[in-house]
Amino acid sequence: MPENRAAYLMGEKVRPLAVKPAPYPTPGSNQLLVRVTAVAVNPIEYIKQDLGGLLYGWVRCPHVLGSDVAGTVVEVGRPLLSSEEEEEEEEEGVAGKKRLFFRPGDRVVGHALGSEKKFNDPAMGAFQHYVLLQARMVAPIPDALSFERAAKDQLALRHPVVAGDGGGNDENKKEKAEKETLLIWGGSTSVGCNAIQLACAAGYEVVTTCSPRNFDLVKSLGTAAAFDYRSGNPNGTAVSEIVRFCQGKKVVGALSIGSDAGRGCVEVLRQVPSERGSSRRFLSRVSYPTPENKDAGLPARIWCMLSFSVWLWVQRVRHGIRSNVVVGTTLEGNEVGTAIYAGFLPRALATGRFVAAPEPKVVGKGLEFVHTALDRLRRGVSAKKLVAEI
Repeated sequence: MPENRAAYLMGEKVRPLAVKPAPYPTPGSNQLLVRVTAVAVNPIEYIKQDLGGLLYGWVRCPHVLGSDVAGTVVEVGRPLLSSEEEEEEEEEGVAGKKRLFFRPGDRVVGHALGSEKKFNDPAMGAFQHYVLLQARMVAPIPDALSFERAAKDQLALRHPVVAGDGGGNDENKKEKAEKETLLIWGGSTSVGCNAIQLACAAGYEVVTTCSPRNFDLVKSLGTAAAFDYRSGNPNGTAVSEIVRFCQGKKVVGALSIGSDAGRGCVEVLRQVPSERGSSRRFLSRVSYPTPENKDAGLPARIWCMLSFSVWLWVQRVRHGIRSNVVVGTTLEGNEVGTAIYAGFLPRALATGRFVAAPEPKVVGKGLEFVHTALDRLRRGVSAKKLVAEI
């Protein structure tokens, strides 16, 4: 049996991560055992280190963090579908179309769920040599895509499709694309680059913000317009320019990525016209507001989040702007996960209709470099995804 090692969070607010031997996992029903080749780090992982039990309070240390992973399938748990699910899909005539079946040796990218309350299992955290992944949160990747590049339900939007796969949905996308606009604040981030491509593939016109040096990047991914986020305070030019751009358009909502992004999105949603009876003034929030001082203590962080929550509540009362926090792992329990990982990503990656963006920045090879990547991410990066080779 191969030896497994993991980068453990040893206790609340304990740094750095401790690299040590870990149990070799065995896949259960609908799971894959994957030999990890590369992992990407996310803000939620260093925020968990900073906040301790205030985030993922159910997690007990030592624990293995990490969600974005790419690697090779070693073993497949059986069955990948329950007998009830197989019968249901056969009756609907979609067997083999919405589900993917994997074999050892397949190159894959996936989302690890070890810190989610439903699982709460260190064997399912990405920061280790061998990780258990839920099959519906995994997609195959083409040979031409490196592992380093690959490691990377709120607005009720349409699902993305690859052109020619929609059974008539392509025409529907063209018809609606001119009328429906989505604002993504923070388009050059890793989440932003993926969100832009998914929204465009679903037929939406995307307007985004980023720094001017990243305008070409976001426009290459399909955005209709990009504006400088640094002028994005409530009185800044980014808000007024976006509002002008959206005049006469049907704005379906906004996605905010970044500490101050939520306020800019709300200011835009407040000023753009909405259809009578429409509930489309909706903000999906990827990021939590944080103090400008990255080393601020826990009281300052709590105050920052509470004050924003109160402000957001006022906006809902005064302007009807609803909001919720994006939890990507909910895809495992609804139809969106299957639509993305099975129905869209495999062919979109293979045909180049979806690209791994932004560019990966490999910080080193080995589990020891996971914490190095987290520290660099805490200091801030622009248009890069920090990756550790494993």
